[in-house]
Amino acid sequence: MFSRAGRKRPTTRRVVDPEAPDTMFPHLARWRADLVREEAMRTLHAEGFDTSWTADGGIRATPADPRLHRVIRLDGLAHRIASAPYIPSPDVTALVRDFVTALLAEADVDGVTEAEFLRRLRVRLVPQSTLDAAPGTVADAARDFTGDLRASLALEPADGAGPATTLNDLALAAHGTATAGQLDDLHRVAHRNTWQDLDDATIEVATVDEMAGFAEPTGSAGSAGAAGSTGARLHVIESDCRNLASALLFLDDLLPRWLPDVDASAGVIVAVPHPRMLLVSEVATGQELIDGINTMTTVALTELMSTPEPLTARLHLAYDGHVHAFTDVTMDEEGQQILQVEPDNYLLSRLEGGN
Repeated sequence: MFSRAGRKRPTTRRVVDPEAPDTMFPHLARWRADLVREEAMRTLHAEGFDTSWTADGGIRATPADPRLHRVIRLDGLAHRIASAPYIPSPDVTALVRDFVTALLAEADVDGVTEAEFLRRLRVRLVPQSTLDAAPGTVADAARDFTGDLRASLALEPADGAGPATTLNDLALAAHGTATAGQLDDLHRVAHRNTWQDLDDATIEVATVDEMAGFAEPTGSAGSAGAAGSTGARLHVIESDCRNLASALLFLDDLLPRWLPDVDASAGVIVAVPHPRMLLVSEVATGQELIDGINTMTTVALTELMSTPEPLTARLHLAYDGHVHAFTDVTMDEEGQQILQVEPDNYLLSRLEGGN
């Protein structure tokens, strides 16, 4: 804009505070709402949809056949994300991606033949927070496992590429869940198919002793011990099998085959930061156990923050046929990661040096 004298008038640039409430999702900070919107759009574009915003804040997603367009709303998901203000950004993007993928898959699952449905059915470990943010209920489709993780029925993609579809109760109802017996049959088929995937999987095993570059998280359970100590030695199992994390469901059978030298008589500590990785450490005692907890948490956090498919950085104790989480990683108001250890009586006795 120019004045009558011909000189340009100075203008002021509006500065947007990223921490200010968002206009569309006022319960979220602007930067976090942008993260939700961008990941939703990215997921839809990757699935081949054209997108545009509706006047009331929905996303109009249009596939190749425009008659099949749908409107996706993110309000409910945004409210759930707002209820966990310290959740890391990778977890937020994973929630958005799973939410949108599940919505897109709902219509497709109904059209799958019964034989194809059973062939592609699997059981996956899914964080409770992810299921909470997904559309529909999962009272039948997911069963409790470790508290933070649930054993959830999923459908593998027909071509073996792309993400699996986490099933909800509505999707299952289209394939026979009228009785408890029919539901149990679906879970058995999913477990059998997943076991076969793991039985056929090619795995690679390394140890943290042979790796470098991991730093301890703030608030770790204790100081690190000497390099190579038994308690700090961590076995890292990786595979191209997309369901490797589900090995936790079959640990008693698979661990002796994959790690024959590991002594699991006192239990093992395990973590699944993403679907293609399993971390395993023997349960030592005293300072060696503390070192092992610190080492595994550091690796789990590093992997969790660098993967597009995060599961959890929490550690789990597998002992006497049971698996349960005993750590949590939270963030304080300054964004520092805090490790919280909540051992049961058995693990507490090991930490105190008992047998």
